[in-house]
Amino acid sequence: MNNVLRVVGVLMVVAGLVFGVLALTTGGGDGSKPKPAGGEITYELRVKDKLISGVYKAYGMLDCIVPMWLAKTVFKNDTPGRITDLRIRYKLGEFADWSSWKKYPAVDPTQTVVDLYHPILSKKCAELTSRAPAELQVEIEYTDAAGEKRTLSDGKRIILLSRHEFIFSDLTAGERTAAFQDTDTLSPLLAAWVSRSDEPVARLASMANKKAGGVGASGSHENCIKVMRELYEIMRTIQITYQHPAVLADKTLSYDIKSVQSLQYPRDTIQKRSGTCIDLAILYAAMLNSVNIKPILVSMDGHCFPIGVSPNGNFIPVETTGVGGGGKNSVGFEKTVAFAENTLKKLFQNGRYTLIDVRQCWTSGVSNPELTPLPPDILEKWGIVKLVEGGGGPAPTPPVKKEKPRPPQPPPTVRLVPGNWQFVETLPNGTSSTGACQIGVNGNQVQMVATAAGQVMGQDGLAHQAQSRCTYVGVLTGSNLTATCNSASMTVDGSPMPVQGLPFRLVGTVSQNGRAIQGRISNAMGMTSQVALQAR
Repeated sequence: MNNVLRVVGVLMVVAGLVFGVLALTTGGGDGSKPKPAGGEITYELRVKDKLISGVYKAYGMLDCIVPMWLAKTVFKNDTPGRITDLRIRYKLGEFADWSSWKKYPAVDPTQTVVDLYHPILSKKCAELTSRAPAELQVEIEYTDAAGEKRTLSDGKRIILLSRHEFIFSDLTAGERTAAFQDTDTLSPLLAAWVSRSDEPVARLASMANKKAGGVGASGSHENCIKVMRELYEIMRTIQITYQHPAVLADKTLSYDIKSVQSLQYPRDTIQKRSGTCIDLAILYAAMLNSVNIKPILVSMDGHCFPIGVSPNGNFIPVETTGVGGGGKNSVGFEKTVAFAENTLKKLFQNGRYTLIDVRQCWTSGVSNPELTPLPPDILEKWGIVKLVEGGGGPAPTPPVKKEKPRPPQPPPTVRLVPGNWQFVETLPNGTSSTGACQIGVNGNQVQMVATAAGQVMGQDGLAHQAQSRCTYVGVLTGSNLTATCNSASMTVDGSPMPVQGLPFRLVGTVSQNGRAIQGRISNAMGMTSQVALQAR
């Protein structure tokens, strides 16, 4: 095996992204042969131009549900000699001190190292009330083939968004496909604004639960609906107003998913008694959690609304913008549910949505930032208690027919055809690879085993036979497929090679006939590719 490693140049350092792994294994990553003797050391510092300070804790989590690297250094050895003792570290102004050195013992000729920076940020980030610039610095040290120590340094300026600002995607235009999910990659981070434990929110939810008779929402579907109705009604009672952004001329949209959004924490919406569709959805989701109802947020083109999951798994969506402003300007609970159910059906058909399981996000690296403690009587000071106890809100909703329990409402899943498939994977530089994929389906659970075989060019100028195998396990929700690969293998000339960049993540859309998949693959090193699969 050692001979093979020397001959091929440990090419897998740049691999680990792909379905068949082979797409990234050729010498320069672009299908070209290694550069001749007399080359040079090259590196490129790639930096996200915006940092979402409201989720500052997530950047330091390597296993966050959303890849949260801030910078990426691509270091390449195009010289004929081996480089040793490579190490890299980073600093972000006053918000993150120098990181520990990331060490790479050796970098052979033609080999590329991709180093990701996951900063451990100071809580100063969560205190930003306006945007702040910061200088991101990188230092690189290594020993060249002649034994000389070398030092490189670089830096780029980034913008830290204020604690209330949010962006839905940080993919570049070249990385995006036509899939909605590519414009919505960061929406799971909205869970950071859904306060998990905040006294004003808990008190307001408790008042609503009391009006529902103190029933346990987790006891039955009927109790769950009763509590959810009162949570909505208390938002009407305290006269929370839905505010449509004035800058948006299109009234069918509540926000522009491509621009920076301003978000409120639930306590802010209670205090101001107004908010956008996202603010109202976040407040309602926080109250749902407070009374032990599982909250889900639905992110779609230009709109957001919450879902409560009843004890038997039913989806109960609520169009929270129906609160209007209380009184005659608001809509009753039953109508908001019916409206949201209709919206959800359309989304399940067109696939242009993301379901955000708030609790799952909390346990997968998306934490709430620290909020300033508020006095115990803050709801009294804000006039909220007087409105609730004085009945200063809308007239009672006319009695309606008792609802029958609805059947579970998960997205109707497209039928994915099991069996033999083929795939084409394309890197951002246009390089493509092909391979085979065996797909197994059990309900909405999907297993995909992708294999590929091809030739890679070694530093000896000869072609070597490589084979790869990646196993993905995922879930099909409606027409949306998400799958993760934690197990991959590769051999070159029959000898095993290391696979780096695990886990790989596939996000794709399945065609209505279940015989085609279009999607994007990313790895833990921040590399991406496009993949198209077709049933044979």
